[in-house]
Amino acid sequence: MALPERDVLLCRDCCCGTTTKHPEVDHRTQRDEIEALDDPAGRRGPRVRVRVVDCLDECDRSNVVLVRDFTWNPGGRRPKDFWLGGVLSSASTAAVVDWVREGGPVPASLQRHLFRGKRG
Repeated sequence: MALPERDVLLCRDCCCGTTTKHPEVDHRTQRDEIEALDDPAGRRGPRVRVRVVDCLDECDRSNVVLVRDFTWNPGGRRPKDFWLGGVLSSASTAAVVDWVREGGPVPASLQRHLFRGKRG
């Protein structure tokens, strides 16, 4: 199996994804929509691997999604990391899903969600 073109890490189980911190957000639907991107064989488009992780250590920016794009440097396999915070609406979730599927530059609708992660 070929390596993915994009890894999507969805932060959960700390404060991201909890009704305690964000009771107005449908966290289950958000997780389902992002997990539906998982297609490491590339049957529906780019090869995408989705991983749900316990904590990305960016709790002040919850809900956090980290997109690692390996197409930026295909020879070296060093990804370009895109940290997205405050992904709390169905519109922002849909924008992440569409962008990961389509590739290309970060769309204008997600620009305000970008930040430099502690690990990036």
